[in-house]
Amino acid sequence: MAITGWYDGGYRIVVVCRDSNVYTIKGEKTHCERTSNAIELDSPPCGLVRIHKSIVLGCMSNQLHSFHIKGKKNWTVYLPASITDMTLLTMKGSRKVQCVVVALANGELRVYNGKLLVSTSKLQDVVTGMRFGRFGREDHSLILTFRGGGMAVKMLPRTANLERSLIPAGPPPEQEEPLKVPKKTKLYVEQTQREQETAMEMHRVFQRDLCKLRLTTARAYVKMLTDGHGPLSYTSGSSLRLSAHVQGLGPLFKIKLGMQNTGNRPIFDIPVCFAYNQRLYKLRLQQLYYKMLVPGVQYKSEVPIEQLDVGPGAGAGSIRIFVLSPKSAVPVVTATVQMPASSFE
Repeated sequence: MAITGWYDGGYRIVVVCRDSNVYTIKGEKTHCERTSNAIELDSPPCGLVRIHKSIVLGCMSNQLHSFHIKGKKNWTVYLPASITDMTLLTMKGSRKVQCVVVALANGELRVYNGKLLVSTSKLQDVVTGMRFGRFGREDHSLILTFRGGGMAVKMLPRTANLERSLIPAGPPPEQEEPLKVPKKTKLYVEQTQREQETAMEMHRVFQRDLCKLRLTTARAYVKMLTDGHGPLSYTSGSSLRLSAHVQGLGPLFKIKLGMQNTGNRPIFDIPVCFAYNQRLYKLRLQQLYYKMLVPGVQYKSEVPIEQLDVGPGAGAGSIRIFVLSPKSAVPVVTATVQMPASSFE
């Protein structure tokens, strides 16, 4: 429990329960009542400390939560280990500071001023209980009891600064260091001046070379498709479009064919033949036959292929696909499929 106020003039009692809820009891000398708003925690609490009009809760999820005494959340701090005990540190004198001392299961003792970590120390054993207050002539003393049965007394120095955080806030200090930029040479200055004087001419030359590169690439791509050296092929004098892709890891493959009529009229009686090295591959279908190709429809077919030589030194060949026409001995469309090497022996 954490209590604030006076019995005669009004008080508040904050109670932490085992159902992971925090309840507030508000009252005066004559009567008292529980407020309707309750704080719901994500995990069971294991410590409670009141600082002014705020409460600091330690939870089993290795977190410190700060709430206003009326229920509004202030901040959350994540800890590296579970909490074993918590207590309030009150520094009197010229510097009036209130902090939270948190003992962790890894033997670490931390002091938080709000959500700022102002002090940390490593102990030899795990703390099971502690209390801060007057011990003898010292007003600022911390009594610690350990799991092994020992006890320790720590004195807070009068010159201790509990307002400066150990973790610097804001950007890292490296950001303020200037970059080591080399000095500008005479050649750099001359090059910059030349670029400023001939900027428009350099831009025109760049655009011209870029257009030439695009044109050369497009011509090479069209030539490859026209000659039938790629997986996608069509001829300018024909309305057929052929696409071929290989699928599989070996020694069994599949060639997926796609035939499309790009014209306005249907095409009848279209055979498709394959040319390959019979020492390397075996095709179960030697020929495909399309009775009719409707314009705009994609016709898909699969051709199973078996690789005969699958030894360590086996190579990979290519399979040429020919789309024929009953009216001419010259293939209408050709395509080449480069077969991959078999991944299995």
